[in-house]
Amino acid sequence: MRYNQLQQVMAERDRAAAAQQHVASQERNQQHEALLGEQRRAEAERNVVQQQLQQAMAERDQQHAALLEEQRRAEAERDAVQQQLQQAMTERDQQHEALLEEQRQAEEERDAVQQAAAAIDG
Repeated sequence: MRYNQLQQVMAERDRAAAAQQHVASQERNQQHEALLGEQRRAEAERNVVQQQLQQAMAERDQQHAALLEEQRRAEAERDAVQQQLQQAMTERDQQHEALLEEQRQAEEERDAVQQAAAAIDG
C-alpha cells in the first residue's frame, strides 16, 4: 500500500509539475505574443514616421525646385529690365549728344549770322 500511495503522490506531483509547466508555457506564449504585438505596432509606427519623413522631404524638394525656378525667373526679369535700362540710357545719351550737336550748330549759325550782320553794318 505504501508503494501505491507513493506512486499516487508521485503521479500527483508529476501532474502538478506538468500543470505548472503548462501555465508557465502559456505565460511565455502570452508574453511572446505581447512582445510580437508591440514589435508590430512599433514597426507600423516606424513605417508611418518613415512615410511622413519621405513625404516631407518630397515636399521640401518641390518647394526648393519652385524657389529655384522663381529665382531664375526673377533674375531673368531683372536682367531684362537692366538691359532695357541700359538701352534707354544709351538712347538718352545719343539724344543728348544730338541735342548738343544741334545746339552747337545753332550757336555757330547764330555767330555766323551775327558776324555777317556786323560785317554788313560795319
